[in-house]
Amino acid sequence: MEETGKIGYREVFTQKEYVKQMISNMINRFGDSVDVIAFEWLVYQITGSAAWAAVIFGVNNLPTVLLQPFAGALVEGMNKKRVMVVTDCIRGVITAGLVALYLTGNVTPWILMAFTLLNSTVEAFSLPAGMALVPKLLEEKYYEYGTSLSNTVSTVVQLLGMGAAGVIIGAFGIWVAILIDAVSFFGSAFIRSFIKIKETGLQKEKLNFDAYKKDLAGGVSYLKEAPVVRNFCLLAVVINGAVVPMNALQTPLVYEVMGQGSEMLSVLSVLLTLGMLTGSLIFPKLNERFSVRGNMIAGGMVIGVGTMAYTLGSFLRPFPWAVYLLAGVVSFLLGISVSVMSAVLSVQFMKAVQQEYLARVGAIFNASATAAMPVTSFLISGLAAKCSVTQIFIVSGVVLVLLFSYVGVRKVRLE
Repeated sequence: MEETGKIGYREVFTQKEYVKQMISNMINRFGDSVDVIAFEWLVYQITGSAAWAAVIFGVNNLPTVLLQPFAGALVEGMNKKRVMVVTDCIRGVITAGLVALYLTGNVTPWILMAFTLLNSTVEAFSLPAGMALVPKLLEEKYYEYGTSLSNTVSTVVQLLGMGAAGVIIGAFGIWVAILIDAVSFFGSAFIRSFIKIKETGLQKEKLNFDAYKKDLAGGVSYLKEAPVVRNFCLLAVVINGAVVPMNALQTPLVYEVMGQGSEMLSVLSVLLTLGMLTGSLIFPKLNERFSVRGNMIAGGMVIGVGTMAYTLGSFLRPFPWAVYLLAGVVSFLLGISVSVMSAVLSVQFMKAVQQEYLARVGAIFNASATAAMPVTSFLISGLAAKCSVTQIFIVSGVVLVLLFSYVGVRKVRLE
C-alpha cells in the first residue's frame, strides 16, 4: 500500500511502451474527432436526408455488436501489436479511398454506407487487440493513473479536434478534414510499430475452425464462471443505456422542458465534457479512497438523480439564469460520474480477467455495452410516442436509483 501511495501521473511516463501506445491513441482520436464532424456534413451533403443519416449511424454500430465477440476470439492467438498496426493501415487506406471518391464526384449514399461498414468491421478487430495489449505494456500498479492519464489526454485531444474541424472544413473543404483522419491512421500505425513487446501464447499454426470455436466457447465459459466480470459487463450495459435519454432527447429537453434555445445545447455539451475531464483526473484518488462498489453506486446514484433533476428546469423557466445554473451543474456532475464509472470498469476489468482471455472477454464486454445504446434508443422512441420528455427522464432516473440501490443492498460482487 505504501508503494501505491507514491505513484502518480509522472510515474506513468516510466512505462515507455505504454506511452507509445497512448501517443498513437491520441493521434487516432484527433483524426477521428475531426472526421466525425466532417463525415456528418458529408452524409447530409450527399444524401440530404435525416433518414439516411440515421441508417448510416446504425450501420456503424453493427460490426461492434455482431462481429466483435467473434473477432476477439480470433485476435486472442494473434500478435496484438501487429493486428493494431495492420488495422490502422487498412483503415487509413479505406479513408483515403473515400477522399479519392469524393474528389472525383463518385460518392453516393450506398458508398458512404459501405465505407462505414468496412471501417467499423476493421475496428472490431482493433479494439479487442488494444484492450489485450494494455496489461502487457503497463504494470498493474499503474493501471489507475495510466487509465486516468490516457482518458484525460484523449478527451482534450478530442475537444481540440472537434474545435478544429469546423475551421478546417470552412477553410479547406470536407475532403481535407477526412484526409487528416486517413493520415492519422498511418501516423498511429507508425508509432505503434516501434512498441517493443514480447507476446507469449500465440498461435504457432494456422487457426482452423475447430480451434476458433474452442477459443470462442472458452471466452463465453470464462464469462459465465466469473461473476465479477459478468457483473462488469452488466454494469457497462447499464452505463451506456443510462446516457441514451440525454443523447437522444437532449434537444426536446432543452426546448420543451427548459424553454431555452440552442445556446443551452452548447452549454450542456461543454460542461458534460469538462465533467468527464475532471472525472478522469480525480479517478485515481477516488479509487484509492473508496471501494469499487462504493464508486459505482455513488456514480449510478448521481446519474439517476441528475437525470430527474433536469426536469426541474420546467419550474425555473421564468428565470433563465437559474435554468442554466441547474442544467450546467447537473451536466458537470453527470460527466464526472460517467467518466469515473467507465474508468473503474476499465481498470477492474483488466485486473479481474486473466490476460489470455482478455481479447475474447473484452470483445464480448464491448459488444454488449454497445448493444445497449440502440436497444435503449428503441425503447425510448416507443415511450416517446406515449409519454412526455419529463416522464421519460423521471422514469429513467428512478430505474437507475433503484438499480444501484440493489447493487448496494445485495452487495453485488465487483472485486
